[in-house]
Amino acid sequence: MRPSPEAPPRGALDRWARRLALACGVLAAVAVVAILAIVCIETVLRQFDASLLVTDEIAGYLNAAAIFLGLAWTLREGGFIRVELLYDRAVGKLKQALRWLIVLTATVFSAVTLWVCIRQVIYAFDRDTRAVSIIDTPEWIPQSMMVLGLAVLLLQLVAWIVDRVRHIP
Repeated sequence: MRPSPEAPPRGALDRWARRLALACGVLAAVAVVAILAIVCIETVLRQFDASLLVTDEIAGYLNAAAIFLGLAWTLREGGFIRVELLYDRAVGKLKQALRWLIVLTATVFSAVTLWVCIRQVIYAFDRDTRAVSIIDTPEWIPQSMMVLGLAVLLLQLVAWIVDRVRHIP
């Protein structure tokens, strides 16, 4: 999804998607640094026979947040793995058709996954489901990071589609 030399000029939707992807990417990086910090703190505390008792839970939430919040930025930077065996050997119209197939498939998959995650967050919020742990975390809070990350990924994909459709000759 990196802009190529022959890529059309970007529209307002793409600019917003880029800004949101960057913001979520920064949040993902902060989550990774927070994981590092909490694990280091836990390691030091264990040398003194102490523990935070919540390191694994918090690190798990932060890991999921980092993954989902980083999706759109990873897509934008061309960091996703795709089946290069076929794609790299394709040329011309076939390569363009494969690119569209990949983006449309990713868009549908992202939309369905987002819909399922939204339903799960609503369920967790309505039922006030909580993690069975010391801190009794409301489950909708970490699940919301999945929704945010998927929503920005979907926006990024839709922006790509809209910009390409706008510039079809």
